[in-house]
Order: sequence, then C-alpha cells, then structure tokens
Amino acid sequence: MKLIFDWSPSFYEEKNNWRGDEKIISLEIFQKECGFAAAKVSIGTKDADKLLNRKYAKIGVQNGDDVELLFSGRLVAFPVGFCGSTTELEFIAEPDDYQTKLSEFSSENFRCYRSIDNHAAMGDNIPFDDLFFSSRDLKNPTIFLEGSDKIFHWDMRDGQLSLSDVNRGRRNFDVNGNEILQNSIKVRIAREPYRVVNLRVSAGWIQHEYGIIDVIPMIAAKFASGVINSFTNIKSGIEKIFSARNGYGLAHCDIKEINPNVPGLGNGYPMLSPDFCVQKSTDKQKVQFKRFYFGGKLILNWAYRQKRIEAVNVRILNPSSPHGREKNLYLRLNAIQLPKKRPNWNNFTYYGRSEKIRHGEDVFECMTPHVSGENFEPDKWRFVEKIPDALKNDMSSSFFSTVRGKNAIKYAMQKAIALINYSSRNVEIDFCVEAKKFIFASLDDQITIHDGRFSGGRVSGKILRMRFTGRVDQKVIKFTIGCCAAKLSRSFDRLNSYGIDVSDDASTVNPSDIVQKIEIKNTPEEQIDVLSRTVARTSGELKDELRKHATKIRLFLHPLNTARVITREVTLPDFEMEQS
Repeated sequence: MKLIFDWSPSFYEEKNNWRGDEKIISLEIFQKECGFAAAKVSIGTKDADKLLNRKYAKIGVQNGDDVELLFSGRLVAFPVGFCGSTTELEFIAEPDDYQTKLSEFSSENFRCYRSIDNHAAMGDNIPFDDLFFSSRDLKNPTIFLEGSDKIFHWDMRDGQLSLSDVNRGRRNFDVNGNEILQNSIKVRIAREPYRVVNLRVSAGWIQHEYGIIDVIPMIAAKFASGVINSFTNIKSGIEKIFSARNGYGLAHCDIKEINPNVPGLGNGYPMLSPDFCVQKSTDKQKVQFKRFYFGGKLILNWAYRQKRIEAVNVRILNPSSPHGREKNLYLRLNAIQLPKKRPNWNNFTYYGRSEKIRHGEDVFECMTPHVSGENFEPDKWRFVEKIPDALKNDMSSSFFSTVRGKNAIKYAMQKAIALINYSSRNVEIDFCVEAKKFIFASLDDQITIHDGRFSGGRVSGKILRMRFTGRVDQKVIKFTIGCCAAKLSRSFDRLNSYGIDVSDDASTVNPSDIVQKIEIKNTPEEQIDVLSRTVARTSGELKDELRKHATKIRLFLHPLNTARVITREVTLPDFEMEQS
C-alpha cells in the first residue's frame, strides 16, 4: 500500500490521473462524526517558493496499478513548519462551496420530510412539521434530523454530504481479535441511557369566537306566558333594546305584534286585561286595556378573541434501560395562525356572484347572488377547496385534536425516541488495526469486533472517530466505535398506530356567556296589580298610570373586551418502545 500526494487545481479533481508530485514522509488523517476530516502531511521538500501558489491537494492509495482517492482538501496553514528537508502542511476536507452544499442538502431534505402539507404521513415515516421551527431555522439541516435516527456524514474524499444512521453503519467491517494491535483496546462508558423521556408539547393561538344569537326567545322566557306581552305597546322599545357596542352588532331586527292564540282552539292567551273600575260621581264604570303580544327576531352578531394554550403530556419508555436517566423534553410550537385570504361567511350579508368565502373547513364560491340568512345555504355556493391550515376553523377550541395536531404529537414523540436511541449508544470502544484492510472505512460504516472477551463473542458499533497514521514503517488506523446496550426499534409502525385521543374542548364562548342577564320591569302581572290599586276618577287617569308603569326590558351582555386565557392539559397513555 503506497500513499501518493498530488497538488490539485480545485478541491475535487475529477480526472483520475496521479503524478506523485510530492514524497509523503508522514501522514495523519483525523475525522470525528458530523465534522470535516483534517490532514497533517509531511512532504519531502524545503522549497517554500514552490508552495506559494498551492491551495488544494489530494492523497491516494495505490494498490497495484490502481490508485483510489483517500483524501481531498484545501490548505489551511502555510506551512506549519520546516524540519530539515521536510515541510509540514495542514489540510481540511471542507469544500469551498460547503455552505451551498448545506443549503441544497437542506432544501432536498425539507421537500422529503415535509409531507405535513397534505396532513398525512409520508409512507411509514413521521412527517416533518415546520410548526416546530422558525423561518430562519429552515436553512439549518440539523432540524430535519431531530426527529430521526440520522446524523451528518461528510465524506473526506470528495466533501459530499449525506445522512448516516446514529447506531448502525451503511456497511459493516468485520475485525477479528487477532487483527487488533496489542494493548490498544479500551472500553469506556460514554453516557447513561435514558430510561424515560417525559415529553410535553404545547401550542398557543388566538381563538376567534364569533356567531349570532336571537335574544327574543330568551326575553320571552322571562314572561309568565312564555310570550313577550304588555298592556303598553313596547314594539319600539324592543327594537331599541340593543345599541352597538364593543364586540357586538345588530344583524337583524324584525319585531311584530302577534296573536299567539291558535284559531279554533279557544282563547289560551287573553287579549284584554281584567276589568278596572273608574269612580264617577253617579256610578262606577268598568275599563279594559288591550294586551299586546310581540314576536319576531332580534339577532345580534358577536365576535370575541381569546388566547388559548393547549399542552399534551406523554411518557416514552425505554424497556432496555430500567435504571437509566430520566429526561424532560419541553417543545413549544410556533404560534398557530390562520391565513386570512378569504373572509368568513357572515349572516345577513349580500354576496355577489363569484365572491369567495370561508365556511367551516372549506372555501366556497357564490353561484347565486343573495342576502344570507341565519344559516349557510350550500345550494347557493360551489365548493372550491379545503383550507390547508393548522386549525382549519378559526373557531376551533383544540389544535391537538386535528389531524395536523396529532401528526405534530407523533413528530415530537419521534424526537424523544431518537433521543433515547442516541443515548443508548453509551459504550465507546477504542482500538487500533493495521490500515491495509480498513483504509477505506468511513464514519458512515459499522465495525463488528469478533473477540471472546466480549459477551456473546462479538460486539458491533457505529464508527464515531477515526485517525489514520501513515509513516514509512507503519500504517495504522485508530477507530472509536459507539455501541448500543440494546438495539431499539425506530418504532415508526407502532407510533403511527398509537392512539392519540384528544377530543375537542368545549370551553368556548356560548349563548349563556353572551346574555348574562335579562331584566323585565313592569311585567303585565305587575301592571295589573298597579292598576287594581289605583283609585281613578276617569279612564284617562288609568291610562296615565299605565303609561307611568310601561313594560321595560333591559339586556345585559357579556363584556367581550375582557381578556382571558384558556389553558388545557391533556395526558396521553405511556408509549413503550420496542427492542429490535
């Protein structure tokens, strides 16, 4: 095995031609997981002028007539030092365009992971959800790996970026115990695994409560007969009972005098008052007053904004580590907001042809010009599309009961599972081998050591660090591998079938909140009592007394401008991971 050093015009020279520009006296290549490789090279030259315009170099390994690339990088120090007839140089396998590579890699993975747009998981994977991240985070590829068992791998040969399994390598290299250099093997505990992760995922948003309410039935219920009535004509008073105020508006008013009696079924509702006596000089005169009954509609519309916070708590258990650490993982989603591209459908509003609105979870287009009534009329609208939002309905009282909310929980749980999987790589083993057989192993690979000193006669681990030392008399690689105490499943299938029971929360504004109190002053019964106790000489005096005690209605509404925060905690059943 011969090492060859060539200067290159660029970071990675496509042509596979080798010249042997410099003689390598010694070589050391070192790389850690998720990092760039670095190389220290001593070459047989002391001519500094020869090195002035050099920037890139490549190192290859010759076996027979073939030369395979081992390292490619750029010069980071000129020179590190001179020693007699040798010069020491340092290179790093960080390509000049690594930021571009990082950005392209991020975009590619963003498209791959982001299946949440359709509110469905992609295959058996857990979907990426950008509610966990801000816009500036999207240029950082690490965000795509937090919910998976993947890490970065930078190839020291060509600076290419790829994903690598945390606990298992792409390829496996078998190492027999007799291949490990004497006294080079060391075993140590890197960390204590997590036995449980207590996960809390919270979401916050501004809930937009709005609706309509007909207050006439509520007012009527305050009267003994169940119908609004009086011995004074209070039609104009009912119509003026409401004036616009913060959060409320008058949507529709249609008050009319009615006869509540059903024809042919008798006089269930008296239309006249009892007889009242008027004292005259010679005799007594009996007087009756007409009883007015009123019906119709007095519809108010109301809108209310309130802050909601919803949190889901779940424990993820590691069955292979009953005595490990406990980890609390708190994740807060970005603010959930609905795009206001389309206005909400409203009552008693004119809509022209082709006008688009939002109703419930859908967007509709008006087909028939009309003034809307109390309820949405589907036959006058054409369905356009579903609303591709987090909540879909801005009156929703729960985020985690939606499809996207449940996917967000699963994504967060997968992050906890990935954390447990990573922590289970808790044993590190260092050893040295001759480089000839393992020269092309990388941090994207796994090594299995076959040695009777290990339980079961073998142990496997992902390569975490490697250091290649090449000298004239000896070429050695020192590996550090990370081994799992137990192999844990990625749990995709179990997680996708995990029952997330989060129901809609009913803690919203309702009509009983809107109408706090209704006061009726001078009811018909009270009017009768007043008139029966009045000593009048003429019918006019009775009428004056009745006018003084006219029926009045007062409506007290909930102050919608009062801020409040509704907080809800949901606890899910424990989720136990599987051993693979």
